[in-house]
Amino acid sequence: MPGLVVGHGAGSRASRHEEFCLRACEHGFAVIAPDLRGHGDSDGSGDGPMEQDILAAVRFMRSHPAVDPDAICYRGSSMGGFYGLKSAPLAGFAALVLICPASEEVMLSAIRDEETDEGSTRRHTKTTVDTEAPGESSPAVTRWDRQRLRAYFERQDSRQLAALVQCPVLLVHVRSDRQVPFGHSLELVRHLRTDVTLLALQHGSHSSAQHDERVHSESLSWLRARLDARRTTPREA
Repeated sequence: MPGLVVGHGAGSRASRHEEFCLRACEHGFAVIAPDLRGHGDSDGSGDGPMEQDILAAVRFMRSHPAVDPDAICYRGSSMGGFYGLKSAPLAGFAALVLICPASEEVMLSAIRDEETDEGSTRRHTKTTVDTEAPGESSPAVTRWDRQRLRAYFERQDSRQLAALVQCPVLLVHVRSDRQVPFGHSLELVRHLRTDVTLLALQHGSHSSAQHDERVHSESLSWLRARLDARRTTPREA
């Protein structure tokens, strides 16, 4: 069966995407949704190279006898979308779904805002960044290593990362997104050198698309179609 790695956003956790994960299982995917370092039940602090956590999940899934190692896909939202781009070349994903993917500029701005709000630049802190699930009353507490996180994102360029992606990509973005501008996905479209589909949503917010039942259905149908096309396309010797 095909595999699917699900990446959450900054200040979130895997359990917030349970509904989508269950839907993906119903569509025949084996799903793994890790808590990235510093989030949820994971250890450590969010220090930057969280693509390593995604790659570890890919290795684990690829080693499972029930999973087709050549049919592992990725679905990431917000910060998880950024790390989908970052990990794609080494992960060898069959397809990517990126929902309102964050840019390095957005991540750096969030770090600065948090430091300004707290009036502190302590290296290790516990902080809340954002709540992804609409209606949740208690935001997730996330452990950040801000100094390393800032240094990491200062070295990133999403445009260069996009140019390295070789698998099909579905970009989903709300036009009125106030946290990650819709223009960022347009910029990614210009730099991706592969099969790209852009789903522009007229209504919603930064967090709504990743919990939208219609987006779930569209994403899973798109993934299935790309996997089917992959199976019927002759591979180069």
